[in-house]
Amino acid sequence: MRPVLLMLLAVVTVAGVLFFGLGGRSSELDPTLPLAPTTLVTIGTSTGVPTTTSTSTTGNTESDSVTLVAVTTIVETTLDDQPAETLGTLPPVDGLGVPTLDAASSVSTVGIDRIMFGMTVHDAQIAAGSRFTPITPTGQCFLVVPEAGQAGLTFWVVAGTVERVDVDTRTITTRSGAGIGDTEDRILEMFGERIRTTPLPDGSGNLLAYIPKDVQDATYRVMFLSNGLQITRMWAGRLPWAEELGGCPG
Repeated sequence: MRPVLLMLLAVVTVAGVLFFGLGGRSSELDPTLPLAPTTLVTIGTSTGVPTTTSTSTTGNTESDSVTLVAVTTIVETTLDDQPAETLGTLPPVDGLGVPTLDAASSVSTVGIDRIMFGMTVHDAQIAAGSRFTPITPTGQCFLVVPEAGQAGLTFWVVAGTVERVDVDTRTITTRSGAGIGDTEDRILEMFGERIRTTPLPDGSGNLLAYIPKDVQDATYRVMFLSNGLQITRMWAGRLPWAEELGGCPG
């Protein structure tokens, strides 16, 4: 009989501890204990940057209600680099001699020094005393720069012949001494009625075209680009490339 009473007393004691120790709330959540966070993750992509949204669940100490807290984290990613487009090379040229393009070089309607528009790219390199390096992919129309000699010169090669030279240095001027840094007024004073002025489409300045009076040079131009006051760029070449503002078509 005594063992039975002892067992009954133990059962009652355990039940009491469980009931009163837990505050008599066997089926409700204890507000002092945080809930284990529950995370809902969604992945979205916007302009190449994925975003991760996490939703955490927490207990409310006042009402034991459940509150959802949304946390957005931006994950930075590095997009795979696009493979560099092959520029290509020009065939080797023998017997180049010494570079001929220098600070004393000058631009005319038909070319620059010994390099004439319409020359093959091979003959133009011989005349320049320097190999040309493509700076855009070789194709129907591409751009090259001399490896040696005066910097700031870019040649347009179209269908295998040199058709234009862009000048981006104050060192090189026309044979008359006109160049980058001159005012529009000076260009107009130097060439008078031979200049045709056209406002740029975006309103940022003007394009001044020198048009030769000789019939045999009717397809040649020297062009001056201005900001409305001063010349900022200069080039020369044959039509239609001399009037191209959008770059060398591929």
